[in-house]
Amino acid sequence: MEGETATARSLGAPSLFNRRVAASPRVLLVVAHPVIASGIETLLNLDGDYDLRRVPSIAEAANAREWGPQVALIDGTLLSGYAEVQLGIPAYVLSGNERDGRQLARKLDDGRGWLRKDATGPEFADAINSAIQGTSTSGSSLGTFGIAIIAVLCVIVLALVAYLIWLAAY
Repeated sequence: MEGETATARSLGAPSLFNRRVAASPRVLLVVAHPVIASGIETLLNLDGDYDLRRVPSIAEAANAREWGPQVALIDGTLLSGYAEVQLGIPAYVLSGNERDGRQLARKLDDGRGWLRKDATGPEFADAINSAIQGTSTSGSSLGTFGIAIIAVLCVIVLALVAYLIWLAAY
């Protein structure tokens, strides 16, 4: 009988203790630094109704799979020692810059991109919602490299126009 109750709970069957009016998205926050984790947790609580679980390591994140998270936010510094991380859920890397964030996101089995560690609450909420809906937020952005290329091309075009005007004048 006790085994049946544990099985029913693990399958998400309602009980008096885990009944919810509406299912909130389950977000796994994998951040070792308590201040950073607390700040992100506060932003998420202000910008949405999320069921949050915070763990300080990749190993504990793997153990949290039984809880059934729908998306994970993982501090990129925790991924540096891993070749690949199998979480089985969509995940975003929290990083300080785009280059590192993109490289670290490749280590995740379902990496959806990266977010700045100092992202705003709405940015975190957009990423979580897009991961749950199965879309990606990072694929549509131009990125720093793309903006740099456009800026260089604009300078080249302006220099060419100036040269042509100089040729026409003399």
